[in-house]
Order: sequence, then structure tokens, then C-alpha cells
Amino acid sequence: MASISPLNIEYWALQYSAQQDDNSTYTNAIRDRTDALERARALWDWKDLSRGVNVDDVTDVLTTDELIDLLEDSPSDAVGQLADLLVERGALANRTVVTPAFLLHLADSGPGQYSVRFPIFDVRCWVAYVYLTRRRGGERPLPRSATQSPERFGEFSAFFQRTIPEHVKGRRYEQAMFRFGAYISALPSDTISDIEAHLNELENAISSVYESSGFALTSDSAQGFEY
Repeated sequence: MASISPLNIEYWALQYSAQQDDNSTYTNAIRDRTDALERARALWDWKDLSRGVNVDDVTDVLTTDELIDLLEDSPSDAVGQLADLLVERGALANRTVVTPAFLLHLADSGPGQYSVRFPIFDVRCWVAYVYLTRRRGGERPLPRSATQSPERFGEFSAFFQRTIPEHVKGRRYEQAMFRFGAYISALPSDTISDIEAHLNELENAISSVYESSGFALTSDSAQGFEY
């Protein structure tokens, strides 16, 4: 059975490309470097990890072989073991998920081969996952930070692998989740039910205009396009 995403991937990925970088930094680092730790040094600032963790503190206490060995384990076990290792060796002050998940992503990815077992992960992707899977009830707020639980990351990884359509690249799906999570996090809404109401209003506004006028966003955007 083909995977079905609960997200309009192309719409949200286009929103990402309009507001974030052009993806060349990530693509070039993966293409030009085969060693996971060299990739980490090249992408640490891009991933915005340098504010909390010094890249040298991490790369000086790890080997690429250690990362590759961890890839044999489940995503949750691998992230948990790596987090513990980084804390034990003084590279991290606390057991976290974002940094070890990113390191494992770099070890498991290659040119044109984005790791869907260890997708790039942060609070915006986590927020998207929590909302799309209804992990929280309607009167609760969205999370304000990414999960610190390797088990929860394992659930996120399983969701990512289960719902990514065959024709969609992993990086594209991650970008869509990132942008969607960023969007709903920025809404002046206190509860998930408020966010759901807002998204329903958007959905109705777009569909009703398309049904009555033949375009979804602007009349100019629909020119020359056959729906």
C-alpha cells in the first residue's frame, strides 16, 4: 500500500524554500565529504547547534566508526546510546535528542540518499509530528521544545518512514514538516483546537475560492496552469 502523508508536502516545502536557505549548504556538505564528523563540522552552524554545543567538543570525543556501528541499532536505541556517550565524555551537559540524531543522520546519509531512519530533527519537526498525530488533546498547547526522549524520537522516525510517499525525497518531506511546524508554532493560539480551527478556515478559504473562481491563491498564479 502506498504511503499517504497527512501534509500537503509540496505546499509546505515551497514555503520552506521561500524562507530558509536554498539547500546548497546541506547538499554540498553531504556530497563533498564522506566522513560524518567532517560533515558535522561543515553543517554545525547551518543546523544552528553552535549556540548550545561546541562542535569540537563533540567531534574530538567521537569516531566515525562509533557512529556507523550505532546505525545497526533501532533509531531510538542508537540515539539514546549516543546521547549517553556524549554526556559521559563531557561533550553534552544533558541527555538530548537533537544533536545525536543529527550526527547519526550524517553517518547514515549520502549524496542523493537522505536517511529517513534518522531524519533531521528539531522542535519544529517535533511540533508538526505532535499536531499531525494528535498526541495531545485539543485543549492542550503545542510543545515549546523538542522531545528529550530517545523513545519519542523512535516514534517520530517510524512516522516519518511510514508516511513519506515513494516519489518524495526525504529532505523534501523534512522541509515540509519543518515549515508546517514553524507556521503553527507562530500562531497566536493557545490550544491545539484553536490551531485546528485556524487551519480549517484556511482550507475552506482556499477551496471555496478555487471552486467559485478557478484559482487557489491568486488569479495570476493560475494563468497558464491547467487544473
